[in-house]
Amino acid sequence: MYNQPSKRNCQNDIVCTQPVFDPNTNNNHPFLPSELIVEILLRLPARILLQFRCVCKLWKTLISDPNFAKKHFLISIADPSMSHHRLAYQDRSYPLKSLFENPSALAIPDRFKGLENDQNFILGSCNGFLCLYDPHPDQNKIIMYNPSIHLKSNSSPQVKPSPNWGMPCNGFGYDHVNDKYKVLAVVENGGDDINDEDVGELLTKIYTFGEDSWRTIQDLPHPPPIQMSGKYVSGTLNWVAHRWGYPTRYVIISFDLDKETYRDVLLPQNVPDADYMCIPSLCVLNDHLCLCFVNKTHLVVWSMEEYGVVESWTELINTP
Repeated sequence: MYNQPSKRNCQNDIVCTQPVFDPNTNNNHPFLPSELIVEILLRLPARILLQFRCVCKLWKTLISDPNFAKKHFLISIADPSMSHHRLAYQDRSYPLKSLFENPSALAIPDRFKGLENDQNFILGSCNGFLCLYDPHPDQNKIIMYNPSIHLKSNSSPQVKPSPNWGMPCNGFGYDHVNDKYKVLAVVENGGDDINDEDVGELLTKIYTFGEDSWRTIQDLPHPPPIQMSGKYVSGTLNWVAHRWGYPTRYVIISFDLDKETYRDVLLPQNVPDADYMCIPSLCVLNDHLCLCFVNKTHLVVWSMEEYGVVESWTELINTP
């Protein structure tokens, strides 16, 4: 595994113990305080930092420090210019900044490098990492991939028991309590033929990157969600699902990545009845879980300002 820019202990001080230019020598080179050197390095692109590890042993140690990687990630996502943000699609990624600066002349996309093939599905993203699934029957495995520096984790064991199984639901996120990345997969038995008694059987499995096996856990409390990929927010994965037999026909399934337990999160009280609401979906905006749907002729977006608190739902957009 490569260094993971998780958010745990990101407040730890990053110290460059020796100045790059010694002020006590008799040369005329300018002196940069070590603290300033660290701040400069923290604002450079990840690919440049990989090259700078060859400058000296001190810089290699500094740049390889997990705390440095964590702080570098937080600074990158806070950059209002979006210079470090990329739009990932299939086997390549695009600089997001180019979409806003010159949408008629998009930058050439970067292809993912270091992968065995280019037929991977993106299951999710978290803290700058992508979770990729190789559906080929001979593979049927999942990896974590860092598109900024083209490094990947070791592959997981095979996800599905056999090729006739499907994967109607999945999610990828970060367990900040245990400093681990996890992927959840719901797999469904497609059966060898329509008379197979096990057709439709569901298994819910979870894999912790760095371990050597999947674990079977409690099934989702509701039928397979509407959206395939869960949205990661505040240490949880979230899906919209049907809730049959209740006045409110939709509910958000929340999965706690630390406790590995589920709970229901209710939709905003003022959303219209399901008969007037197009199938809802979830997204994440500024680290807030958002609910999106079409109400007759209007696009509506609600944001949960405090995760898990139903009263904190706030309507952001309601426009034709």
